[in-house]
Formats: sequence, structure tokens, C-alpha cells
Amino acid sequence: MSNKLKEVTYLTVKDLKKHDIILPGTYSNTFEGIAKKLEVNFDNENIILKHLHQDVNHVDTIVKKANENLTSLHKSTCDAQKAIKDKDDESLIAINNELSKMQKQIDFLQKELFSDPLTAAYNRKWFADYYLKDEKFQNDGFISFLDLNKFKIINDEYGHIIGDQVLKYLVKFLQKELNYPGVSVVRYAGDEFIILFNKEEISSLNVDKIMRDAQIKLSQQKLKSAKIKELKFSFSYGLTSFKKEQDVEYILNIVDELMYKNKEATR
Repeated sequence: MSNKLKEVTYLTVKDLKKHDIILPGTYSNTFEGIAKKLEVNFDNENIILKHLHQDVNHVDTIVKKANENLTSLHKSTCDAQKAIKDKDDESLIAINNELSKMQKQIDFLQKELFSDPLTAAYNRKWFADYYLKDEKFQNDGFISFLDLNKFKIINDEYGHIIGDQVLKYLVKFLQKELNYPGVSVVRYAGDEFIILFNKEEISSLNVDKIMRDAQIKLSQQKLKSAKIKELKFSFSYGLTSFKKEQDVEYILNIVDELMYKNKEATR
């Protein structure tokens, strides 16, 4: 439910950007309309609050464990300094083993914090923390905005469980087809994803060809399951470059428009 709330909020804000003036009633009507389209029921406020509470608890747990690791790291550093001074090799070996365990825990916490729980792609927090500073890009690169075609029809016809499987499959497909250094897949909202290309690491790649080939390849594949004889789906995308210090909202608007042009051209 919390993911649905985020999705409805994101789509509402996106829709209202075209308005010069936004009144409370306009926001409310737009929000309710999008919620209805996505079949999100907000009648039971207790369920909504429960899911939001679970999200808060999840983040609190990550923060708590991170603080515990920082405390342990401080203690290990002090112990290591003492062991080095005393030339205590046995203690240094024990400290090294503790640090190895701590590194695994930190890696796990980072994955939890920066991964989309459904698809395991990076989430928007990762994008904001690693690519942006004060809502501006930190480096040069390329960005592709990707949207699944007729995803609502898939959900309506086959159900949300199959819809979730389609999203998972899409991410695995993209990670396989775009398996190059400096390329990252991010779940942005619902069935919208962004692909980030670090310019320093992908200088020899033809980014447009890679995206176009992936689009064609996915559209030609057929998925099957115990309940579905054949399911085909595809995506539309926009692609543009960005420069260091450029405003992220400006670039997202450009690449979003390019995605819709691609959607119209491929219908």
C-alpha cells in the first residue's frame, strides 16, 4: 500500500505540473482520479497508516543497525590501535574478523536502503544520493526514461500478481541487456524506470543503439506460465544527455516528453 501511495502522489504531481495555478480541490480531484485508475482504495485509513508505519519502522531499523555498526567500528578502531601498539597479533586477527563481518552487514544494509523491494532495482533514494546534489547532477552522462506499454491492461486482464512478475522480469531483462560498467537501472515509480549511463565509464558505447536493441528484443519475446499461454509486452523510452550541475527536473521533463514521442511512434 505504501508503494501505491507513493505512486499515486508522484503521478498526481506529474499531472499537475502543466497547471499554472493549483487549488486544493484540483489536487484532491486529480489524486482521487489517479487512485481510482490504479485501483487504490483509501477508504480504510487504518490499513494505510499501518503500511506507512511499517515503512517508518523499516527505515528506523536500518538506521539503528547502521548506528550499531558505527559504534562497533569505533570500538574496533580503538582496539586495533592498542593491539598495534602492543604488537598483539592475535587481537589484530580477531579484530580483522569482526571488521569482515561488519562489512557484510553494512553491504546488506545499503542494499536494503537503496533497493526497490519488489524488483531489486535501485530506488529513487539511491538516484538522489548517488547522482544528485541539491537536485542537480553531479557528473555528465545519459539518462533514459522508460515506461511499460499498456501495463494497466496487463494488471486488469491477468491481475496484479502477474503485473508484479512482469516488472521483475523487466528489471532482470534490462540488467542483462545493459550489463556494462557505469549503467544502472532505477525503479522510478510504478511501471516507470530510468536507466543511467555514467559518461566516464560508457564513452565507447552507442547508448541509443543499446536502448533501441533492448526495446526491439523485449517486444519479440513471449512469456509463459501455468496460467498464461502467452504474454507479450514492451516499453517506450526517451533518451537524452545531461551535464554536471544541470537541474534534474529540467532533464526529466525533456526525457519524459521524448518517451511519449517514442510511445506514439511505436504504436
